[in-house]
Amino acid sequence: MKNILRGRIFGKPKRDSYAYLKRKFVENGDFPGWDRRVRKSVIKRFEIIDRNIKTATTSSDGLFLAEFVFSMKADGDIVECGTYAGASAAKLSILAEITGRKLYIFDSFEGLPETGKEDITDFHARRNSQWVTPWEKGRYRGDIGEVKSNIEKYGSIEACVFKKGFFSKTLNSINLPGKIALAFVDVDIASSAKMCIASIWPRLTAGGLYVSHDIAYLKVLDSILDKNLWESVFHEFPPVLFGAGFGLCDASPHMGFFVKGDISGEYIKSLMIDK
Repeated sequence: MKNILRGRIFGKPKRDSYAYLKRKFVENGDFPGWDRRVRKSVIKRFEIIDRNIKTATTSSDGLFLAEFVFSMKADGDIVECGTYAGASAAKLSILAEITGRKLYIFDSFEGLPETGKEDITDFHARRNSQWVTPWEKGRYRGDIGEVKSNIEKYGSIEACVFKKGFFSKTLNSINLPGKIALAFVDVDIASSAKMCIASIWPRLTAGGLYVSHDIAYLKVLDSILDKNLWESVFHEFPPVLFGAGFGLCDASPHMGFFVKGDISGEYIKSLMIDK
């Protein structure tokens, strides 16, 4: 019983637990790409980040991001929208440095913006219908000095480009890289989520990933799958949103992703930790 409660069954890591995903992530170093030595180093650095920086993401989220970056076949840089105290940015900066990319960090560094009536709450797919999150102005505020200091200590500040301001002012052709290989968006509010995908999706290259950390929120799902956005703005049918509503596993319940372009099932499977 004790082993089960600790995420282990009969001495083995429970499937899709952090321990299981960590083992599989290292074993994937036997495939072409980044070897076991690099992957073990990434895990060590990520776990130091988890111990020292405030975060709203899980350790398993970090492993999924690392596998995406190591396994994707896409040109361009990495973009993060919504950084809080910089934990996920520190991890992404390490991945950017290893793969020779830049990380563009977009955040107001003032916390969440003031919201309208429609955006102030949302429903969670994994919790009962009475559960709502009040998105108060200033929530998840991370001072830009604190974020930079955290990345300097635990990540790779040299790989980072900071874009301070609310998305309505910063997510434009002046600030965004021309080619984006992966975007990690953790913005909570439905209108912000829609603004991010509208700005980023056209710049995402073939085989690239648009990763959302808000796919358990029903209003966010509605906003990023908006029919008018895909038909009238993107002029395409929306691709599968992997993880919609329930995440990639119990250890990563808020993360899901789109893949850009005409891609195969084999390519999608190659992005997964459990290949």
